[in-house]
Amino acid sequence: MKKATGWITALLTALTLLSGCSASATSGQATTSLTPATSSTTTAASPQPATADKTVAAPTAPPATNPAPAPATGGITVNPAGAVLPNRARTPGAVNPSVTQANIGQTICVSGWTATVRPPSSFTTGLKEKQLATGYTYKGDTATKDYEEDHLISLEIGGAPSAEANLWPEPYNSPEGARVKDVIENKLQSLVCDHAITLATAQKAIASNWWVAYQTYVGKAPAGANSQATAAVAQPAPAPAPAPVPAQPGNGATALCKDGTYSFAVHHQGACSGHGGVSVFYK
Repeated sequence: MKKATGWITALLTALTLLSGCSASATSGQATTSLTPATSSTTTAASPQPATADKTVAAPTAPPATNPAPAPATGGITVNPAGAVLPNRARTPGAVNPSVTQANIGQTICVSGWTATVRPPSSFTTGLKEKQLATGYTYKGDTATKDYEEDHLISLEIGGAPSAEANLWPEPYNSPEGARVKDVIENKLQSLVCDHAITLATAQKAIASNWWVAYQTYVGKAPAGANSQATAAVAQPAPAPAPAPVPAQPGNGATALCKDGTYSFAVHHQGACSGHGGVSVFYK
């Protein structure tokens, strides 16, 4: 009995020791498993060091600004024959991209079409005043009433309506000025609509030198022209002179067209558009 009691006591002691080891192992395992978690949490909260390729660009300086362009200067050119020409640096000419060779039958060759694209007089008068004030004059004359704000490439052959590069103050008070240029404008429009020349040919001719275009397509110089200055220009035979026309009719017409109809256009530009051109202006 005493031996049995001692064996039981030894067994209980062994079990107690084993129980204590198990608890210690469990405690140690728990500590090990928490340590990485605590480290992970601390690492996530810590700011990350900047990498070498992340740099901040220096602020960009504002772009350099070009100085304001100087106002255009220069006056009207007068050739040896006395014809007034625009200053090419100020008025090289510009075309209306809406007018093409393919659609002339729906645009410039339709009577009255130019009225649909002509800029208002408030615009052209304002531009005329600005141009005259900067020296774009004929013999120093700055009176706006003495000039027509003219499209170098006329609207009736597809000139740009409002581009300053296509507008210039053309004087009335010169032997070969605004009213003479109207003749070549009408002639070119008639030739284009009759398919005698292309739209591009007409535009280039009048933009290059309307006076030379006059000699080429109208056939003779207006009264007062210097024959020596134009003798070298090729001159085709002039068209037959039109039959005598009656005095201005009482219907208020401003021009008689070559096909016998009347035009009531307020300005010479566009008169008799699509009717073969102007035979005579009444006023």
